Amino acid sequence: MELPEFPDLSLERLAAVLAAHNLAGSPVTRLAEVGIFNAIFAVGNRLVLRVPRLHPAFVDATRKEALAVPAARRAGVRTPRLVAFDDTLDVLPVPYSLYERVTGTALELTPMDPSAASEVYRELGRDLARLHLGVKPSEAIAGLDIEELPEPEEWPAELASSGYFGRSEQQWILAWITRLRRCAAAGPARPNVFRHGDVQATNVMVSDRLHYLAILDWGGCGWGDPAHDFAGVPFEAVPFMLAGYRDERTVPADGSFEAAIVLRQLQLALFLMRRPSQPDRSWAERPLGMMLDLLRGLARTSNDTFLGLRP
Repeated sequence: MELPEFPDLSLERLAAVLAAHNLAGSPVTRLAEVGIFNAIFAVGNRLVLRVPRLHPAFVDATRKEALAVPAARRAGVRTPRLVAFDDTLDVLPVPYSLYERVTGTALELTPMDPSAASEVYRELGRDLARLHLGVKPSEAIAGLDIEELPEPEEWPAELASSGYFGRSEQQWILAWITRLRRCAAAGPARPNVFRHGDVQATNVMVSDRLHYLAILDWGGCGWGDPAHDFAGVPFEAVPFMLAGYRDERTVPADGSFEAAIVLRQLQLALFLMRRPSQPDRSWAERPLGMMLDLLRGLARTSNDTFLGLRP
């Protein structure tokens, strides 16, 4: 996966950015990039500067974040406050944002089994419920659409023809997709809600004692199926997230929501399998991790609902 370059982020250019926001002289340090969208800098101890790559898709994501974050905070979601958004292009050739800094670590960088981080995932589920319930359509965010993935039915054949597996596995996966789709459609229609769109461990901040702090990175946000915000995480984290989600919001008990989650995880897993290896990217960007995790998680689950959704 070839990524666009970042703009010139020399010390002189960064100093000009800080001066434009009355922050001249503040120490600035580039932070490790656990995602792929932005270059991230600590500005002193209290702020973070986020600068997107030189590509319209990454620029659009930055603009979406500037609209989504205030709406999410009003709904009670724990996410850092937007301090400044600059799209004048006076200093950089791309818009950029300054956010409050969350002093913590991305969950991706704490190699914890989901059961060890169960309370983190429960709190994440609560924040997703607040987001899905609390953000209402308005002039500012009504048009923030998510670019949906194609339906997964064609990918098993594509992967089989590319030599990833054989025709029998192709038919097996297709039958699984069909059954999951039928189960997901058997319950009440799921509402169109405002979604984070990129719920993965790189975007979840935790304390050194593994307490949930915040969810970050709203560039993939938009309206859609609430079940889709339960993909991008290890499958064994999903029951913990659902428990927190149900603390705040009613979910059908007929298994249709769980089926929609498994279908979405399978869709993403097949999508990722079509990529070459991604050795320097997060777990949720690598081609085989999600498929292996989904199959392992379903094999080990003791949850009666998920047991009925195995392939």
